[in-house]
Amino acid sequence: MIERLQRIARIIQRLRWILFLLALASAALAFASVIDNPWLADDRWLMPGVVALCWSLTLLSFGRLFESVPPEATRKMAWHRRIVRKMQRGLLWLLGLAMIGLTGAVLLLSWQLLRVWMMS
Repeated sequence: MIERLQRIARIIQRLRWILFLLALASAALAFASVIDNPWLADDRWLMPGVVALCWSLTLLSFGRLFESVPPEATRKMAWHRRIVRKMQRGLLWLLGLAMIGLTGAVLLLSWQLLRVWMMS
């Protein structure tokens, strides 16, 4: 599973500058919607700004977290190196499950925010 996440993360890492610019733009849009801004008199762009910020930060953290996954332990390694490698991969496996859960939560949040935004 973590090797598959690493392949996805390497693709995302190629887009990190675009995602970083998207995060900055969406944070500026959300911030400008909250303060008393003459160009954005109401908060109609707040929810899309928050959604874009959540997705860009989620993808940036995903790409950074799974950028380099250590290879599996081999029998030629010393016993303490094998244990450390297995612990690293186990922790990444748990973080992978947590990241999948976080992605699901951001998907649900996006759905709810955009649904409310479209109705208003």
